[in-house]
Amino acid sequence: MRIALLSNPSSGRGRHAAADEKARRTLARLGHEVVHLRAGSYEEARRAGTALLDDGIDALVVVGGDGMVHLGADVVATTPVPLGIVATGTGNDVARHFGLPRRDPQAAARLIDDALCGRGRVADIDAIRATRPDGSPVDDQHEWSLAVVSAGLDAAVNARANLLSWPAGEGRYLRAILPELAALAPYGYRLTTDSGTWEGPALLLAAANTRYVGGGLDLAPGADPEDGLLEVLRLDPVGRARLVGLPRKLLAGTHLDSPHVHLQRSRRVLIEALDERTGRDGGLRPPPHPYADGEPLAPLPLHLEAVGSAVRLLVARASGSAAGRAGDRGGVPGPDGARS
Repeated sequence: MRIALLSNPSSGRGRHAAADEKARRTLARLGHEVVHLRAGSYEEARRAGTALLDDGIDALVVVGGDGMVHLGADVVATTPVPLGIVATGTGNDVARHFGLPRRDPQAAARLIDDALCGRGRVADIDAIRATRPDGSPVDDQHEWSLAVVSAGLDAAVNARANLLSWPAGEGRYLRAILPELAALAPYGYRLTTDSGTWEGPALLLAAANTRYVGGGLDLAPGADPEDGLLEVLRLDPVGRARLVGLPRKLLAGTHLDSPHVHLQRSRRVLIEALDERTGRDGGLRPPPHPYADGEPLAPLPLHLEAVGSAVRLLVARASGSAAGRAGDRGGVPGPDGARS
């Protein structure tokens, strides 16, 4: 088959620059025609991916972290071209959800070959589409996301982690949490889901299509990217003492047991800053800039929707939704969306 292999060797500060060549050689050895393009920036990679799609390919394979997966999903969403992932990044949260190889480009290439040749499968999965509240488009580089849209403490931590040079890997996210806890104060939101509207203060607000953020933090253990729904999580204002243990609970996926954590399942979500909507903020901080799959998204207000079968993802035969549902789902939603 004709496979487009897209990479940005400078991403991740160049730590995995050789991974794309390992993936290319493996795919070529397995009999595929590989069109390999190395881009120098995110914007260049986005343009190159779109051009490759128009050139007639059987699959688009991205090499890198969740940012490259985000880019790939944005390129192939609503098209028949499937997306393959060679995960070599810091977080690799999409690959983790679907049980794909991480930091093993040869194994990832073999799985892609299996999926294309019928030994694996092509999973038709949901993607998150971001628009303005009136339906007008956002920047077309960030219209589609696969994992999680964050708009609270989680987004602030993501932004800080992106500025850190050490430690390598998932530890950057854990290190970034501590300074954000030192400046802790609630944000003001107006949140509209399929079940109604809520407004008030919160520390964390996220809409999840898959379960992991921050390199393995199990934010949404029940997320299923084939059910047409987003998991909308909100954390009430709590003190620093309670938040100190939050990373440990997120790693274990036990945070949903807390009465301060609320979860709703909704196809559509409208997130607004409280002061933007009402002209008052009640002393609450404006929410931070939203992030999606670790990449900066358009600013609030944003309308998010789970669009079914928007992306065709190359996975192992036993992978997909079952991987996302594995483990404890963290209880049953109560009437207000909180776990009980």
